[in-house]
Amino acid sequence: MVKFIPVQCPDYEYPSYIDSKIQERTANFFRENIEKTNLDYISLHTDHPMFWKKKQRDKILSSNFLKEFPSIFDNIYDSGYYCFSKLWCDDKGWSKDFARFLLRLTDGIESKRIKIIEIHPPFKKYCDSFETFIERYKPFEEEILKKLPSTKICIENRYNNSKTKKISDFMLSTTKDIIDLTELISNPKNNLNLTLVVDVPQLFSEHNNDKVISEERLIREVLTDLKRIRNFITYTHIWGRSKTVRRGRTFKGVHNADLNTYFENNEKIKNCFLEGIYDLFDDGIPRYFLPEIYNGNDEMSAEESIKSIVDDLRNYGGIEFMTFE
Repeated sequence: MVKFIPVQCPDYEYPSYIDSKIQERTANFFRENIEKTNLDYISLHTDHPMFWKKKQRDKILSSNFLKEFPSIFDNIYDSGYYCFSKLWCDDKGWSKDFARFLLRLTDGIESKRIKIIEIHPPFKKYCDSFETFIERYKPFEEEILKKLPSTKICIENRYNNSKTKKISDFMLSTTKDIIDLTELISNPKNNLNLTLVVDVPQLFSEHNNDKVISEERLIREVLTDLKRIRNFITYTHIWGRSKTVRRGRTFKGVHNADLNTYFENNEKIKNCFLEGIYDLFDDGIPRYFLPEIYNGNDEMSAEESIKSIVDDLRNYGGIEFMTFE
């Protein structure tokens, strides 16, 4: 049996027959507090190596709040048009400042309400190995768990798209990367509580150069190797993508559609995907699940996309969405 604990998207709800008690909230560096939620629990989606532009860039670069965490503020790269954070970029104070930043953001929120902190991997340009990352990460975990002892800290794999590759490749992108990092996490001498959040579409994009998945072989290859380290997977993201044609040009949307559009209405490939998800997580261990939808598209609303993804998983059989207690 696959057991998913549904995490609600920041702005869009599940269908009424899914009982979610935990909501994702962003904790990026341009924020000074966490948006309120009526749900019982919170999943924090922390800052990640992306390009912040316009108002968000201005907020980061002018933030007196962020200046209170100098190791973070001094390691914001600014191109003049966009900026981004050099995550896990030094051995001195960055990790402790990152922990302090998150604890300040969540000050006043009961610690038991914060169930997940999702972190992101560094660029290889600023961190030369997984061993280096682990050493830089340890002070962060120590500081966080002092104040939030029941919180799960998870690291997410990232896809190296054409924009980010101009800076550097991410350290955690492929199935092999995930397995290599897990070996270090599981080493008793490191004494870590770090676990994994597997973003399945990003993983497929990395292995397939962001092309449409048209082969069952690729799905099986990417997911099967993860099965032996699945005990370390606490959380998973699944989302769809769309295509829009405007003025003769095709635009690709992400985080805004369902599995039908993701696999271009190929039922055989979609069913192979559902089989792969079932096989990977069929161990009865509850895992957090986020249908990571942030917008609608020309054909369906965000809520319709979420419902479609959830229904595909439920209708496959053997996949349960459980109430989080």
